[in-house]
Amino acid sequence: MGAVSGQVYIVSHEEDVDGIGSAAIALRNTGSRRLYLVGYDLSAWADLGRLLRKSCRSNGSIEILISDLNPGKRHIEILAESLVGCPSKKISWVDHHVWRDEVLSFAERLGYIDLYIDRSRTATENMARFFNVESDPALKPLLELSRDTDYGLFRHPLSEPLTDTIRYSLYAESNKAFLKRLALKFSKGVFWDYEVDSKWALAIERKRKAIEDIRNNSREVVIGGYKALVIISDPVVGSRIAVRESGRRGYDLAFVVYKNGAVIIARGSENINCAEIAWKLGGGGHPHVAGAQIDPGVVSRGFEAVVEYLRSRI
Repeated sequence: MGAVSGQVYIVSHEEDVDGIGSAAIALRNTGSRRLYLVGYDLSAWADLGRLLRKSCRSNGSIEILISDLNPGKRHIEILAESLVGCPSKKISWVDHHVWRDEVLSFAERLGYIDLYIDRSRTATENMARFFNVESDPALKPLLELSRDTDYGLFRHPLSEPLTDTIRYSLYAESNKAFLKRLALKFSKGVFWDYEVDSKWALAIERKRKAIEDIRNNSREVVIGGYKALVIISDPVVGSRIAVRESGRRGYDLAFVVYKNGAVIIARGSENINCAEIAWKLGGGGHPHVAGAQIDPGVVSRGFEAVVEYLRSRI
């Protein structure tokens, strides 16, 4: 399906195995080393926009491959603004999230963004289909890991250690250079080595302390008519792991609120659409799990301030 050059800019989600994994498949199949890992912070997208603008001015054209990112309208506006005046531009966007209608229509109107969205698969699986390499035996472990982590199963023995390592590197160390190396390792079929093991040893020490805090900072409350589990956590702990370690059961919704303002919403009841709830907070995602960003200042004011804020929006 995909036809991209070796000079393509690869942009992928920085936070999890699926984002790193889909980037790895792009690296493997294009030979490009122009990898930019990003979350949803608008300042990071502005930095990306400046990089793309500079490249297009130098070369007269640009090709971008984006994966595992569910943008708001402003994210796409930043890309569009950075490419104004670029004579030749193409963006291929491979994703698996629920996109808001206004964002979809805006992207389509630009005329140079091709969307490849299949919500029934992970971003890594969609990227493998994009390059027609789903049957590549070297990619089988990566495809399994992407599904096992993104659906919160954590049955594969490497799922939780890799999740811990990625989040520690990103949130405790701000070490995107390591995450880029990890994507390159994945692209070569390497999922664990001495460097990853050393990083994991640091990650689990931080995680132990964070889990103690989770058990002291989780409570069940009513939000928007739902029985909600609210957890305040260090961002080094993945949301499913945080919910599990809280020891709570029987909730309709879980809100994992990180100290950096990120919020992950997971459902405990099948008839709840988390993406629709995340939209009320300015975010998005999947029916089973979604995310948003709130002001970290709200989180710093404590549990009651967080609950009050969520009730005001949902």
